Amino acid sequence: MTIRFPRPKRLARAAASAIAAVAVALLPGSASANAAATYLPPGVVELQDSEPCPPATLCLYRDYSNRGPAYGIGAGHPVDLHELPMSGGVHGSSAANEVSSWVNHTDHLALLIDTDSDTLRPLFPRQSLQEPPQTNDTVDIVGWALA
Repeated sequence: MTIRFPRPKRLARAAASAIAAVAVALLPGSASANAAATYLPPGVVELQDSEPCPPATLCLYRDYSNRGPAYGIGAGHPVDLHELPMSGGVHGSSAANEVSSWVNHTDHLALLIDTDSDTLRPLFPRQSLQEPPQTNDTVDIVGWALA
């Protein structure tokens, strides 16, 4: 069994993203720096608010009942939720410590990791989870156990 966790952020990637954002903002006809696309880690897609979870995807939703801002993560792609912008949260502007609903439509075991308490919880293939009060809004990292 292989367990995958996200690699630390690389300075070069951050610098390249910043340069690209500035370049887009400076292009003739650009309205503002907001015109630059938001960077998402590999294997991650932004879903529409409350959009159903696509096949072969692990989905996370800010609110209970699979509602609110959401992302889909492809199986095997470890993700630091701090890298996912999420509006309307109570703990910050990223998905870290903001997720209340999960849907695992993959064939792989997802690992929900809370770095604040050093806990790891499994989310089995083809299962959903509405976070219980004691673990709601605690996940910081998604990892995978791949066979």
